[in-house]
Amino acid sequence: MEEEIFTELLAKKLSGEITPDELAVFNRLIAGNTSFQKEYESVRSYWMQDEEPYDNMVGILEKIKQRAGIMDTDENTASVIEIQRPQKNQLWFRFSAAAIAIILLSASFYFFRINNPGNADSTRLAELKTKNGSIAKIRLADGTLVTLNALSTLTYPKNFAGKTREVFLSGEAFFDVAKDHKHPFIVHTNQSDIQVLGTAFDIKSYKNDPQFEATLFRGSIQATLKDNPAIKVILKPTDKLLIQHASYSLTKETYFDDSNTLNIETAWMNNKLVFKNEPFERLANSLERKYGNNIIFKNETLKSIKFTGEFEKEDINQILLSLQIVTRFNYKISDNNIYIF
Repeated sequence: MEEEIFTELLAKKLSGEITPDELAVFNRLIAGNTSFQKEYESVRSYWMQDEEPYDNMVGILEKIKQRAGIMDTDENTASVIEIQRPQKNQLWFRFSAAAIAIILLSASFYFFRINNPGNADSTRLAELKTKNGSIAKIRLADGTLVTLNALSTLTYPKNFAGKTREVFLSGEAFFDVAKDHKHPFIVHTNQSDIQVLGTAFDIKSYKNDPQFEATLFRGSIQATLKDNPAIKVILKPTDKLLIQHASYSLTKETYFDDSNTLNIETAWMNNKLVFKNEPFERLANSLERKYGNNIIFKNETLKSIKFTGEFEKEDINQILLSLQIVTRFNYKISDNNIYIF
């Protein structure tokens, strides 16, 4: 009971909303409890930092909200959550400043307990998952920024140790890797291992997509094929690696049109669905990840039909109606299933 009171009062103190009477109670609590004193000093110093971001704030906030029964019902809330230092009196998720302070306070306790170098669990792996239609950002312990696309999983260590920095990806992510020439950064996927020192690139490695893609935008990467480790492919900026059925090819990053302003490989980071000469089957996978429907082809020949298009705010029904104008097919929506025939 005392700990709950302490947590609530500390949240109010950090947010600047504590009353004189509450402050007196708070001072009595920390004066008589060494553990409260240490937690207050740790959280206060972290709260006041200007540059250090919270590690895995996306996952932490989601767990805290679920445990507390807090749901964000604002439909206009962005699905991209930036990982950044909390600001005093800044409203997140349209909660009051005090409520936000409680959430961030709980998150900071969680952060210190699992990342303290003296903790035996400090090097354990953590996992960040995204749902359909959502995008998340996380800054890893080495400073690398990862943007995770929908229905993707990033597995990473809380703190990097050893000669390499290694993470595991299922799905799609954009990596902006912090430079560290002494500790190569390695991304493991089911098709390839990507090794870099400091660079920016996109990896698309969904299990239900027939093709693996890695596109380089800055720096240099080396890809090792899982099915044939003897094959190592070096990519330079604008190169795009495609792997399918244990064979690979190199091409270039793709632009939607000749204006070279809309890059297809990274359009998803702006919540856009962009495709060019895309087989209907692969496009259906993208639609499933964005909208959460199950798309079932009742006519197999329709899977190979190719489409080109750009969508952003349209719903799934509007997109299918637009595709019907280009190619003749029918569809039926039943509950969460969409039947294409």
